[in-house]
Amino acid sequence: MEIERVQRWVASALVLTVATLFATGMAILSGIVDRAGARPGLLVISAVVGLMAMAGVRAINVKTILTPWLLLGLLPAVVVGSYYWLQS
Repeated sequence: MEIERVQRWVASALVLTVATLFATGMAILSGIVDRAGARPGLLVISAVVGLMAMAGVRAINVKTILTPWLLLGLLPAVVVGSYYWLQS
């Protein structure tokens, strides 16, 4: 296996892990915050971070950025947001 390919895999895993944890944390924070109007803003930030993570992984691997895989970046915001929406 080529060293550049391994480096791309490691960098992709690192970017995806860190950004997904941050996006999930922002989405969870949106559910427990008491401030009026903060919930939609935090969910939007979570969605943007998730989209940027997927775009970053695609860019690291020198692939086209606009792809259906990009929608996986919305997953933390959608899952956690819908959970808190169903709870209220």
